Amino acid sequence: MDASDVMLFGQSKYRASESSAALNAGMSIATLPRGYVLENQVTHARLLPLASKHAFTYPTLALLLSLNALEDHSLDLSRGWVFGYGGRWGRLSGLRADPYLCPTDGSLRQRLEKVILDRGFTDRLGDAWIMTMPSLLGFEGINPLTVYFCYSPEGALFLTVLEVHNTFGEAHVYCLEPGKREDKAPSRGFDHQWTFPRMFHVSPFNDRSGFYTVSVTRPSHPPSGVPPTTDPTPPPRPNVRVHLHTASADPTVSGPLKLAALLRPSVSTPLTTPALLSALSRTPFALFLSFARIAYVAWILHYVKRLDVFPRPPPLPHPSLSASSGAADTIRHLPAGALEEYAQRRVKVFLTARASTTHITITLVPADPALNPITFAPKDSDPPLRTLRIHYAAPLFFAALLRAPSPQHALRLGAAERLFSVNDASLFCTVFSAPTAPTQRTGWRQRLRATAVEGSLAASPVPPRHALDAAQSTFFATLLDALVLCALLALDRLEAGVFSAARARVVRGMEPWKMWERAAREGGDGVVEQLGTGEACGSVRREE
Repeated sequence: MDASDVMLFGQSKYRASESSAALNAGMSIATLPRGYVLENQVTHARLLPLASKHAFTYPTLALLLSLNALEDHSLDLSRGWVFGYGGRWGRLSGLRADPYLCPTDGSLRQRLEKVILDRGFTDRLGDAWIMTMPSLLGFEGINPLTVYFCYSPEGALFLTVLEVHNTFGEAHVYCLEPGKREDKAPSRGFDHQWTFPRMFHVSPFNDRSGFYTVSVTRPSHPPSGVPPTTDPTPPPRPNVRVHLHTASADPTVSGPLKLAALLRPSVSTPLTTPALLSALSRTPFALFLSFARIAYVAWILHYVKRLDVFPRPPPLPHPSLSASSGAADTIRHLPAGALEEYAQRRVKVFLTARASTTHITITLVPADPALNPITFAPKDSDPPLRTLRIHYAAPLFFAALLRAPSPQHALRLGAAERLFSVNDASLFCTVFSAPTAPTQRTGWRQRLRATAVEGSLAASPVPPRHALDAAQSTFFATLLDALVLCALLALDRLEAGVFSAARARVVRGMEPWKMWERAAREGGDGVVEQLGTGEACGSVRREE
């Protein structure tokens, strides 16, 4: 498949089957179904680097459902045994709110309303079409793309929300408003088209630079039966096409086409028990194979097409959640692991006491929207002398504080790995410096930390005591700290060993276990900076 083939993606829609057209030809829109089974064809094509071109097509099964009808259980089939909403087990197929949108309590509609309102959109949600892959026998595979077509109570489409998931468990939303910030004209065969900067890490073979151009064909009618026309209405077949363009010298202009993906329904059938069972019988493994396909294509791209791996970066902090800013941000972050949770508890206990002894207010601001900022203030009634604000991108920040020999080392590491930024570097050093005596010997845990530091930072001064070590007073706590520290250092070596054994290649200079080498190249001012890839197309091919 060449570039001309890719540019034809989506230029024409698949016709509905004759039986589906005949079924709906005589219906008024008030009697149209509120749920459909979509049998899709998904096509992916990589065009850059030229020597790593690759394309493939596969079938998928999805549902297009009225959100209101889904939540009032009017779409349940066979009393929920064949299809149902709200649970995972005890049914053939189903949907529940937990895997979607924000990881908060509430129904799927409540979560969608929160996404809309939090991003500054004032239109009231009447109903929405949700296009997604359901579970099968309780198995919930990766849903790479879920689309919400949001309608006002009057039946007007006012927002399209794309929910993108990666294989790490993170999720990102793009809120696209018809008629606003659209391209001048959509591609032939599509109703709407937007171009916007890429912000989310999806493929390990691409960096995070470039631009998406998303083209959408809207459903043929609103989900709740509000008639747009008196003409007979065909079954909905919403197409979604995504083009990834490389970055260019002008940060506001997209470069050449690098990747293309198209989702197009070939069959759209009203959701009934026979229709769903028939579709499942034709593609019995479609809902199980998402991860297997991803792994297989990754093997081809890495070992056959010779593309190096970009490690997963921390999610980018978004400066604003307003509609005018583009309304795109990461809504699901990776939770803290066991070692990171331990380090987080240690840091919080330390800062609770440290705020009073230094008379400094410290505020931790997470990038994860599901978490609230935490403020540690002096206990006395006097106003604090100064305020330290730390914005951190991921729980790995707490582990970095535990493993860095000094606050200066931590600042350099945080800047290199884009883990955190501070409003005042000198104040950060004040808070995370331990008092030491002039003749005090360097503790063994500090020596252990120092052995992991590489590059020019290896010659940097290491204080005799670590601030978090100084806060420990019992033998058990000291031993537990040491075990966690050893585990963190051992995991670096283990990761390097696994990549070596698998003959897997990481982009040179971006190996996760070489964090201290990158930190040695940073200025250490606490400012988070983007890392370059060394490749104009945002991918790295290695010949040897």
